[in-house]
Amino acid sequence: MRTDKLQTIQISETTLQWLKANYIAVDSKDADRYRQFLAPDCKLAFGNNPVVQCNNDIVGGIKHFWETIHGLDHSFISVIGNDFHFAAEALIDYKRLDGRVVSVPCTTIIVRNAEGLASFVKIFIDLAPVYQN
Repeated sequence: MRTDKLQTIQISETTLQWLKANYIAVDSKDADRYRQFLAPDCKLAFGNNPVVQCNNDIVGGIKHFWETIHGLDHSFISVIGNDFHFAAEALIDYKRLDGRVVSVPCTTIIVRNAEGLASFVKIFIDLAPVYQN
């Protein structure tokens, strides 16, 4: 997870640290650590897939997704909004199982509850390039 290309930021330093820690967990494929950022009733909308309704199902789904790639690395470009509702624009380098690296743009909207946990995560991405031959 990198922020060296971060150009725009409107959230507090505390929320930026939360966001970085969240994506460090994702990029290291650490499901248990990632779960700590999600409210028990968190919802996830990933691409054009059906909305997933709880953190257990979210973690199960992301673990399955991680099995289809060798690794990933987020590089944030901008984060706009406020500490409880923000959008993060990133370029994600996916390392495919064949070793090739494919960069894909992504925007994620995160809504956090009063406890600071993600209550709704909306990921806008086209993963087709990751799986093309």
